[in-house]
Amino acid sequence: MANKPQNRRLFDLLQRNDMLKAKGFSMACGGEGTIVIDRAGHVHGIWDHDANGYKWVSPGSSEPRFRTEDATSAMLYTIIVLGQD
Repeated sequence: MANKPQNRRLFDLLQRNDMLKAKGFSMACGGEGTIVIDRAGHVHGIWDHDANGYKWVSPGSSEPRFRTEDATSAMLYTIIVLGQD
């Protein structure tokens, strides 16, 4: 489980999402308490929380593509991005 309280909240929201489950996505804890979103052995994105809020980093990128202060917004962004896969 993600070791940051904010990441635990988002992790729980993502784990309970039926669309992500149906599409075969899974969540795991990465280094530094990040949330790694995976499907069939391929990373599709990583969430982390810092002093500025949640940040989404896409595979192959080192810079965040999206930021939000709210766990619900982070979950909705994940559904939009991964719903296209």
